[in-house]
Amino acid sequence: MKKLPLYIFLGLLWCNIGFTEEKKLPKIGKEYSSTSLNDNIINHGWKVDSLRSNSSNDIYYLKKDKWILYCLVSLDAYWIETTCSLV
Repeated sequence: MKKLPLYIFLGLLWCNIGFTEEKKLPKIGKEYSSTSLNDNIINHGWKVDSLRSNSSNDIYYLKKDKWILYCLVSLDAYWIETTCSLV
């Protein structure tokens, strides 16, 4: 009778493995990291969550579901460079 709670506990522990939820990852890689900030917002459906800026750089934090994409926009007098990375 003392082993019954142990067997129930182990049975519940074993059954819990079959009901885990799999996360669906967004398409990671070239699709988000190499595209521009505007392309991620317009074509891929990311929403601007926050913005941090200083004299030469702007960092945009974009959200889509539970994922965060940050885009570094470097500003200069002659060029603008955008680099996006999935967190």
